[in-house]
Amino acid sequence: MNNKKLVDSGQATVEFALTLPFLFVFSLCVVQVGSVANDQLVLNHVAQTAARAVSLADVTAESARQVAITTVERETNLREIQIEVDLDRDSANVKLHYDRKITVPIIGNLLDDFSLHSSATMPRELVDADN
Repeated sequence: MNNKKLVDSGQATVEFALTLPFLFVFSLCVVQVGSVANDQLVLNHVAQTAARAVSLADVTAESARQVAITTVERETNLREIQIEVDLDRDSANVKLHYDRKITVPIIGNLLDDFSLHSSATMPRELVDADN
């Protein structure tokens, strides 16, 4: 009976040592997925805020891009966001593109960089000077 107990005494330690690398890589993946999801949520919020700012501003199509750039810079710490603004008489559309670099160790070597996109359209709410 004593011999069997001695043989089984290190089994749990060996199993733990074998599964630990997989648990470590899995936890790093969870951190990276959470970080990318957070960036996507921020990008969605910034697109809506920029579209809202452009829709409320009485600006030309050329200066609407500058309004969107200023809003994006003020609302987020993400840098190198590509901004496209479509402005017509009835609506303002802002499209954002962000290349997300994988920064978590080990996972960055396994995965490619992500390309995040977001867009928002808001109706123009211009006040007539005649009223």
